[in-house]
Amino acid sequence: MIHFYRYFLYFFVLVQISLFINCFGSKQIIEKKPDSHIKPIVIPPQYLKPIVGRVEWVEFPNWKLKLRARVDTGAKSCSIHAVNIEKVTENGEVFVLFDTFVDEKPVRLKSKFVKEAKVTSTSGVSENRIIISEMMKMGKYKEEVIINLNDRTNLTYPILIGRNYLMGKFLVDVSLSHALGD
Repeated sequence: MIHFYRYFLYFFVLVQISLFINCFGSKQIIEKKPDSHIKPIVIPPQYLKPIVGRVEWVEFPNWKLKLRARVDTGAKSCSIHAVNIEKVTENGEVFVLFDTFVDEKPVRLKSKFVKEAKVTSTSGVSENRIIISEMMKMGKYKEEVIINLNDRTNLTYPILIGRNYLMGKFLVDVSLSHALGD
């Protein structure tokens, strides 16, 4: 009877070792089917947009200018730092001349005048501002955009990118900076 238990024990151990080798020793892949009650996440195409950070580089091809800009989803429109603003008429068309700063050096810029409009700042102060239209490029995305002229002397960034440029084209991730590159 003792021999029977010994043979049974050897047989049992061999079966266990065989099962272990077959399950874990081979390169067999065991596929687990997804649970039927869990639905896969599907991202709708309208959300597959480039992601921008809180600060990005913007270029103005007509001015041959590249500046760092603050991305602000709370701002309705774009704004650029402008001082010494003057309207001039050339050949019947109205243009705006103004100074902005690149590396603390003044640069005189010229753009076509669009209109004057009342703009309310985030602090709730309303003021009349001159509005221009200019070609602006952020990453590989280039578009004509309405920009208001504002004295941003006490602000860190000379450009503010508002919803009029962002909407429908970008997603904003405020944890990033220069997401479109330097």
